[in-house]
Amino acid sequence: MSNYNPNTNSPNYMSSDWGKSNTKMTAYHIDAISDKAKFAIEMLESALRGFDTIEKEIMDASNATNPISREGLRAFAFRIDTHQNQVADGLKRLKQMMDDIDKSTDQIQNQRTSW
Repeated sequence: MSNYNPNTNSPNYMSSDWGKSNTKMTAYHIDAISDKAKFAIEMLESALRGFDTIEKEIMDASNATNPISREGLRAFAFRIDTHQNQVADGLKRLKQMMDDIDKSTDQIQNQRTSW
């Protein structure tokens, strides 16, 4: 009579490295994208700190005994524009990262199942 019990001395094929290389590669891709997204978030945080500094300078200028000059107002406007562009660039990069993540997850979800 044949013995149909699995051999417990041999390793289980489910616990091998079979199929894990795609998982590792996907994890590396997601990690790289998250690093880029973190950089974009740091750019946005820097821009916010810049806006805070400008706000404090405008408050100080409003309390000054001498009114602010046209050149001073233009300088504030240029600095605000610079920080506004930095925020827009950071948001653009974050959107690009989200698109990259979407493409990576689509690739994971649509993996080939045949040889």
